[in-house]
Amino acid sequence: MNYPNDIKPLTGLRFFAAFWLLCYFFWQRIDLNLGIRPNIIANGNYGVDLFFILSGFVLAHVYGPNVEKDDFTFRGFMWARFARVYPLHIITFAIMFVIWFVGTKLGQPIQEKAFDTSQIPFHLTLTHAWGYLNSDGWNFPSWSISAEWFAYLTFPLTFAIVDCFGKRPLLGLALVVAMFYSTSFFFASYGVEYTDMTWQGGALRIIPSFMAGMMLWQIGRSGIFNPKLARPALVFAIVALLIVTIDGVHPHFVWPLLLAIVFLLAESSKTKGQEIISTKTFVYLGEISFAMYMIHLPVDIVTSRVVGYLVPQLDAQFHGFISFGFGMLGTFVGAAILNAIVEKPMRDFMRDRIKFKAKPKNIYANAKFG
Repeated sequence: MNYPNDIKPLTGLRFFAAFWLLCYFFWQRIDLNLGIRPNIIANGNYGVDLFFILSGFVLAHVYGPNVEKDDFTFRGFMWARFARVYPLHIITFAIMFVIWFVGTKLGQPIQEKAFDTSQIPFHLTLTHAWGYLNSDGWNFPSWSISAEWFAYLTFPLTFAIVDCFGKRPLLGLALVVAMFYSTSFFFASYGVEYTDMTWQGGALRIIPSFMAGMMLWQIGRSGIFNPKLARPALVFAIVALLIVTIDGVHPHFVWPLLLAIVFLLAESSKTKGQEIISTKTFVYLGEISFAMYMIHLPVDIVTSRVVGYLVPQLDAQFHGFISFGFGMLGTFVGAAILNAIVEKPMRDFMRDRIKFKAKPKNIYANAKFG
């Protein structure tokens, strides 16, 4: 049984990934004052890896059949990806630039390291998570977009590898899982947490998750799993994830459970009426999740400063709660606005404006010369 063209449960899942990340980020406004952070929040950095898994799955679903039919253009693929991520990236970067410029003129305390002008070319070229820099900066969350850009550029190669396991997708997934853990243990031996790598190696962090997502798509279309089992299996996977995150078990157990959740949600879409988190509300929230992720740092900076200026008499703990609440609210509102006036219209305009229809001889030739 094939997947539908639009796998709505995966769109809904994007919202939960973004919300998990927002809780992880904004909790610092409370954590700094309470001195506590629940394990489930502390593991929120895995929300990025969940996005990477989803990206691999969806791109394999959308472009994989075209690759196999020799009807794939690398230029068209990259232009579509560029139209998808760059307008929002450049707008949020510009917002951070304005915050830095205005804050400097007003004499506000600015962390110079966070606004290093020498990093601007890397941010503009989406290479700021490829290991070239020695610190984060500007709209820091965009490091994951830099990592995604690397995955897009290498998509013909990674999909070719995944496609080699078309008849043995479980073996392919097992090898990718082994790659994830071996890479994690390698970096751990040098005192580096693999799933915490951002500006210093986000391009390396994305590879196993992105390829795992593509392998899950291969497993799904192979028909070796019964979609009717998706719902009960999903309940088990979610409960296991909650146990692992809440009890603080070694966080590396989180990653394979995220794989299971992505796969089972996709499988639920095969049976009409069995889809999960696929209502219009969840789909919409999933559609603005990218904007939520990209705008949350500027919103945090502005809201925390405004709250501190308007009500300076607040004690530190209450200030943290207020900043947390307004930060969350501002992120949702800002994301809805950016999605409506920047993300969707610019994506559609750019894709309609320039279209690549030339068929390459093969994906490798196109990847090299296209």
